[in-house]
Amino acid sequence: MKRSLLRALVPLAVVALVGVAGACGGDDDEGMGPVETDLSGDYLLVSVTQGGVTLGPDQGATGTLVLTDTRYTINLTVPGPGGPINTVDTGTYETDGNTWTQESDNAAGFQGVGTFSLVGDILTVDVTTAGVQVLSVWDRS
Repeated sequence: MKRSLLRALVPLAVVALVGVAGACGGDDDEGMGPVETDLSGDYLLVSVTQGGVTLGPDQGATGTLVLTDTRYTINLTVPGPGGPINTVDTGTYETDGNTWTQESDNAAGFQGVGTFSLVGDILTVDVTTAGVQVLSVWDRS
């Protein structure tokens, strides 16, 4: 695996959060507004894609994502040339429709903007931060 890919995957902990469809419902017959989606829960990594390369548990990538109503904690491990690379990050996130916005608590204060979807227990997040786009798929456990 190329070192540049590994460097690009490290911001995934910041981006993480790492969709393809809206997670909020539209208006119903009675004219009510959008239905809020509760993303709170514990998730396990299904896959992460960056630069056209997809990694999952079969390729040695593992991770957990914990969401409350406003905060995230991500712990991601990807294979590296010198051994596994582990990244842990926490921060805040918010959603509006299917838009996802996040800000890391780390000193650099990385911000990411993208989209998300929740279909059943599968959360898909497609976020760009610092010019790096990462698509991550998570399964709520």
